[in-house]
Amino acid sequence: MQVEWLTAAEDDLREIARRVALNFGYVTAEQTVASVTEETQRLADFPKIGRLCDEYEGSRRVYRALNTRHDRIVYTVTADRVIIVAVFDCRRDPAELTSMLKERDTQNR
Repeated sequence: MQVEWLTAAEDDLREIARRVALNFGYVTAEQTVASVTEETQRLADFPKIGRLCDEYEGSRRVYRALNTRHDRIVYTVTADRVIIVAVFDCRRDPAELTSMLKERDTQNR
């Protein structure tokens, strides 16, 4: 199965890396990016490994989430693709993720 990233999800990861680099250093930022990237690559072989996300009810999509140490990878699965929709730093307010997904759901109709 092919793994694709929405541009917004790529932007999320860059922003997380930027914040981690500022607060914890570049080595930690590189480790964070590597961890997220490795997890998303696993989704090609195991697309349903992430849990179903009930908290995003009302969306037109079925979201799944896979957590790394501090980040949540939110994705959706189609017949032949895994689409990475968002990468979210779990140390932030969870309501921000819900808002982010609602906005992206509207943009991608």
